[in-house]
Formats: sequence, structure tokens, C-alpha cells
Amino acid sequence: MENQRMNEAVRAECEAYVGREREVTDSMAPETAIKLATLLGRPMPAQGLPPTWHWAYFNHGYPIADAGEDGHERLGLFLPPAPFHRRMWAAGDVTVHRPLRPGTPATRRSIIAAVDFKTGKSGDLCFVTVTHAITQDGANAIDEIQTVVYRDRGLAETALRGPADPVPKGYFVHPDMELYFYSALTHNGHRIHWDRDFCRTIEGYPGLVVHGPLMATKLCHGMIDEAEAQGSGDPSARRFAFRAQAPVFDTTPIRLVMEAGGEEAASKARVERSDGVTAMAATLSGA
Repeated sequence: MENQRMNEAVRAECEAYVGREREVTDSMAPETAIKLATLLGRPMPAQGLPPTWHWAYFNHGYPIADAGEDGHERLGLFLPPAPFHRRMWAAGDVTVHRPLRPGTPATRRSIIAAVDFKTGKSGDLCFVTVTHAITQDGANAIDEIQTVVYRDRGLAETALRGPADPVPKGYFVHPDMELYFYSALTHNGHRIHWDRDFCRTIEGYPGLVVHGPLMATKLCHGMIDEAEAQGSGDPSARRFAFRAQAPVFDTTPIRLVMEAGGEEAASKARVERSDGVTAMAATLSGA
């Protein structure tokens, strides 16, 4: 009974965070986009930022005193104090109305839209939905729905490849330096992406965790390239959505699988691990 009352109190405290807001204005420095383009091995876009590139902007800084054990901003400051230790960016839905222009200040308004507690195969989960609205020059540029999931640390994950094993043909792995640079560009302090000892001894992971947004960005570019090669789609108005389904580590061989959707249907793509597991699925369509 005592545990039940405690759980109900924790839920009520977390649910009370619904409606909280945070606003961040960014100068949209072109240098950030240039660095991201370099990291991704792509040319600097001439017609505004592609979908997902805004993740390198609007990153709320916080003092070290406000950092949690995992390197993120401590729960309870903006995001609710979920009683679980592991967090993952589980899904995203991005609608681009107008591509953001580097060099022109923009503002992102974030609102906690929902807090839901569920029980899954891995135990109790807490899903937090955050909506983001980005404006530039007084006009709506991007609407985004972000889903973050929290859960307890469970059994250790299994690596798919040893350090000396060859990468299967057609697959690739993410070097730790790539993860480091992406963390720096997105001001992401989450230690699972750069602290190997933390991953192994605290989280029970076999290696560094590849950022979900980094893989999502690669899927998005793959589908954009495919659509533009076919002459389909409107490059100025796009809706991109993704859902993470399984972890990928820096030792995990993956490949990007594209499924062109044609002129009317949405394009689909997925991140496939070398064991056949789909780690992420995504769609791209006209907004």
C-alpha cells in the first residue's frame, strides 16, 4: 500500500509538469551548419536548412551544477522528475513549413504536452511528449513533436560485433569521434554517447550509444536524395517522422535501407542492424 501511494505521488508530481514552457532564441550562426555539413559529408545547403538540422540549434545550456548523473540537465528543472535512470529519444515528428535560414535569429517555444506511465516488456516506462514551435522573422517555420522515454536500467545489452571483427559488406559502424563531434554540435551532454566507462559500468552497454537524431538525420537525407533523384516531392515543405526501436552502439554494423514511395506515397526508410533487427524506422512526405 505504501509503495502504491508513493507511485501515485510520483505520477502526480510528474503529470503536474504538463503545460510547462521553455523558450530559447538562437542567433542561428552559419558556422554551426557548416560544421554539421562537414560532419555529415554533405555540401552546405543553399536554400535553408534541411529537416533535422535545427537539432544543432536551440540547445539550452545549463551549469554543471544542474547536470544529472547521466550528463543531461537534471530532471525536475524543465522535464518532469521521472523515477527512472535510462532515457532515450524514442520518436520525433518534424513538419517544416519554411526552411530555417542560417544567420537570421529564430525562436523555439517548447511545451510539455503529455506525461504517460506505461508497463512494457522491459518494465515500467514513462513517456514524455514535448512540442516545439520554431518561428523566424515572425513566421512559423517548424512544428515538432518529440517523445522521450524513461525506464529503469535492466539487463546488459549484447554487442553484435567484437572490436577486431570485420564489418559485413554493405554495412558501416559509427566511429567514436563522429559521436563526440555530434554531441558537441548539438550540445548533448548525455554520457552514453561519449563516456565508454559510464556505458559499461553504469548502463550495462557494450559500447557507446549512437545518437538517435544522428541516425534519423542520415535516414532523412537518404530519402531526400532518393526523392530528388526521382524528381518527386516539394523540397521546401516536408514532414519527417521517425521511431527508434532498438539500440545501436559504436560497434554495431548497420545499413540504411530506402523504400521510395513515389509521387503520392510517403518515402520509407529504416536503420537495419547486421542481425536483421530494425533499429529505427522513418517516413518522409510532403508537409
